[in-house]
Amino acid sequence: MSKKNNRRKVMAVGLAIVGVAGLSLASASQLNLSWSGNFQTGTVAVNASCQPAATPITTSFATPTFDGTVTAPWKVANVTFSGVDAACATKKYEAAYKLASGDWVKFTPASAPSVGAAGGSLTVALPTGVAPDTIAQFALTIYS
Repeated sequence: MSKKNNRRKVMAVGLAIVGVAGLSLASASQLNLSWSGNFQTGTVAVNASCQPAATPITTSFATPTFDGTVTAPWKVANVTFSGVDAACATKKYEAAYKLASGDWVKFTPASAPSVGAAGGSLTVALPTGVAPDTIAQFALTIYS
């Protein structure tokens, strides 16, 4: 009888190992590991050839202003992306923000402005009327 119980235990452990391996493969198959985009949000490191992987770009709002006559009274004029490496100087960039609904909104001019000569920080104007509490994330792409 103990031989039968040991066999069941071995089979159960084997099935568990196969199950975990299967779940790992299923999870890995969902990942797109070959994407070479340059998006960045918050303080996540930028995947850009000019920005070192260990150097995150941070975001901050400008000083907010108050307008008590509208539904969302706090407004900000711009957002600053800080920590841009000097190697990114003179490259073009585009920025976007994500709404709580999941929609992304690009907020840089169509002419694709360039990073300053020394890198450092970028201050990008937000569209008029955007309430900071409606923004869930920022994204920044830097390219040639």
